[in-house]
Amino acid sequence: MKLVEFFNNYPNELDCKLKFKEIREKQGVVCKKCQSKNDYWWLKSKELYECKKCGFRMSLKSGTALENSKLPYQYWFIAFHLMTSTKKTLSALEMQRQLGHEYYECIWAMMHKIRLVMGKRDDLYTLRDESEIDEAYYSTKYIFDKDEFTGQQEKLKRGKGSQKKTSVLVMASQKTVKRKELKKNQNSNYTMPKFLKMKVVENGTIQELQATTEKALDDKSSIKADKAKAYPKSFRKYENVELYDMSKHESGKVLPWSSKAITNSKNLIKAVHHAIEAPYLQNYLNEFCFKYNRRYFGEKVFDRLIVAAVSFVWY
Repeated sequence: MKLVEFFNNYPNELDCKLKFKEIREKQGVVCKKCQSKNDYWWLKSKELYECKKCGFRMSLKSGTALENSKLPYQYWFIAFHLMTSTKKTLSALEMQRQLGHEYYECIWAMMHKIRLVMGKRDDLYTLRDESEIDEAYYSTKYIFDKDEFTGQQEKLKRGKGSQKKTSVLVMASQKTVKRKELKKNQNSNYTMPKFLKMKVVENGTIQELQATTEKALDDKSSIKADKAKAYPKSFRKYENVELYDMSKHESGKVLPWSSKAITNSKNLIKAVHHAIEAPYLQNYLNEFCFKYNRRYFGEKVFDRLIVAAVSFVWY
């Protein structure tokens, strides 16, 4: 959706509210007290849902990503549009400038709530077929502590255990497609990326890697990965596992799609954000994966994000 088309479709606060109400009722209104679904009255004068069974009342924003937010619906819709209409992302400061809002903190919180529900939406699906798994390290902000008695600053660790690096498990599913080579006049197979999941792993233990992969991958998936020490035990649930010695192979050839996802996500984050704190890295990865997995949806990505916003709360 182009910017002009967006403002033609949603020119004011009322149109945004009506669209949000339409999608919420289409997805189903669930009572927060008795959990009954689509059994309510809409009190137009008070703009509240009233459950027919227990009489509990909810606002239009209650039970959605907009819960407890005092920002206008149009702010949220503009954020939905700007965060899905381009491949790159926006900083909260730039979003604040575009909206012309006085305070930065509420705009920052709104964008992170959106990223959280993006991740919750993608968590509903599992990767199938053949999946590449690789581990990457992202630079994150870290404040070094000083010793209380000596006053010496904490030393920076090098390598995998560095305080400025956060470990991320990248899982990319792929499919094999047949194409016809014009020179040889014969069919050959090549792979194309399907879906992507990126999850922050805090400790990198076998138990954590195993829990992360089992939650993200289908039971019948086949796995391609490098020969990391923890991987054989982490993937023991799966029958088809190929582990490659990366000293003898190039990651771009053996694990091409996970390598490209790592490179592209790092470049996008560095291009927009000067520094990211480790607790919020997962939110930025959620946004990258959400848009990547819906890269062929076109204008429908905007509607899909509204569906995610009405289906999940941010906490």
